[in-house]
Amino acid sequence: MQKKESIIYPLFSMPLLAMSLENIDNNKLLKHIKNITYRDNINSDKCYISESVKILEIKKLKKEKEIFLKAIKKYLTFLGYTKGFKILNSWSTKVKKNYQSQPHVHTNTWISGVYYTQDNSSIRFIKNWANSSFFNLGFNNTKNIYSSPTWDIKAKKNTLLLFPSELQHKIKKNVLKEDRYSIAFNVLPIGSFNKGQDNEIIYN
Repeated sequence: MQKKESIIYPLFSMPLLAMSLENIDNNKLLKHIKNITYRDNINSDKCYISESVKILEIKKLKKEKEIFLKAIKKYLTFLGYTKGFKILNSWSTKVKKNYQSQPHVHTNTWISGVYYTQDNSSIRFIKNWANSSFFNLGFNNTKNIYSSPTWDIKAKKNTLLLFPSELQHKIKKNVLKEDRYSIAFNVLPIGSFNKGQDNEIIYN
């Protein structure tokens, strides 16, 4: 066997987890979020968000919330985090056919999640060049995880994505023949961190 002469390490990566949640009754969930009240999203045309940003707090979605919490715990365990956490807010989105959202991040939060209720729902993640010293030179291989400026994921129904909230992303054009629905949420840590240091902080 030929000895490897070099290796590239993907240092300080942005960890994105994709997980299939087959134990969620997707038809029941989709029926529910289709019938809730939506309001305009000022940043994106024909992209709507639920009036409530606490939809996982309702009794009807208690089972789904518990499944999401278990998935978040598994994700954080991969990262080596074992303290407490909570879902801060949660909402559903509705996107009309042939429309998409603007690129955005979720500020004032830690981990974000998106659950997909329909096949062929796509999301694009975008590299934040402002926080990078790596030149944007237009690399030929745009599918290279080391240098690609964007990364697209086409999610199947029952798929949950979890990622750092600072990771810029956008809903890609809805190519379905109907409105596109999903559930999103943000997560915060719970506990005391960096005790005795100048950056000590407590999250309740």
